[in-house]
Amino acid sequence: MDQERKKLVLEWEKAPEKVIDYEEGTSIDKDGKVYNYPSGHRLLIGDPAKGGEKQVMDTCETPWAFATVDKAFEGFPQSSGQLEILERGFGMGITARRVIQNLITRGGEYTGIELNKENANFAKKWIGKQKSALANMASGLPGTKPDINISIIEGDSYEETAKLAETDRKFDIIISDTYPLNEEEEGINDLKDLNTLKRCLKPNGVFAFFAFFPGTSDGVAKKQKDIIAEHFKDYSVSSVEVNPPPEYKYLRDENGPIRRLAVVICKNPIA
Repeated sequence: MDQERKKLVLEWEKAPEKVIDYEEGTSIDKDGKVYNYPSGHRLLIGDPAKGGEKQVMDTCETPWAFATVDKAFEGFPQSSGQLEILERGFGMGITARRVIQNLITRGGEYTGIELNKENANFAKKWIGKQKSALANMASGLPGTKPDINISIIEGDSYEETAKLAETDRKFDIIISDTYPLNEEEEGINDLKDLNTLKRCLKPNGVFAFFAFFPGTSDGVAKKQKDIIAEHFKDYSVSSVEVNPPPEYKYLRDENGPIRRLAVVICKNPIA
């Protein structure tokens, strides 16, 4: 890791976080269409006094996260047995929650990687609540497999993925939703270490990431497609509609909020 990125990693690791609530309302998308958005929550990381507070995740992304997780699980039937899932970037736990829901009838293991210390502590508290809920489910819902192991690794996703690869750890599904630490990483932050990441996939493993690219309206940008094609023989793209509040700065372009986002599933890694 170069010194500049190492500095950014350390800053992000120690940065304060907070979650803000907002009320429902209406907004206008980039095509001039009026739409309703529900009340929700937004995760911010960084020190506002230093001009570094970033909008990292919002509950308006829930349909996107759920659709991505569900699509990744499509190739694994209910009878597929214990599955191992890796998520890079825990955020607000939206993706993790959907992963657990998909594992309830299959059984398996969820491993998350989170760099920010405050958010990692939030993830650990979330794990405790999930384990309690799963234990209660065991006695109340026959046919479920609540013996799901849930764990969080604290650290940089690139570094921790490399460690997993070195120990030959393999996963059925890897979902990456990291936050770009600099301008160079924007749009490709989940793809820069695919050489390493695909070593952590089982032969029939699936890789998914959240493909929003700054400056694009929807779909997958050419730069992203080119990187994916270097590392995977097959990938599919579908889309899902979201309803972001107008002040959410991430899911927007110069014309306003973006309503359709790409769901990308990559298969058959190239050796």
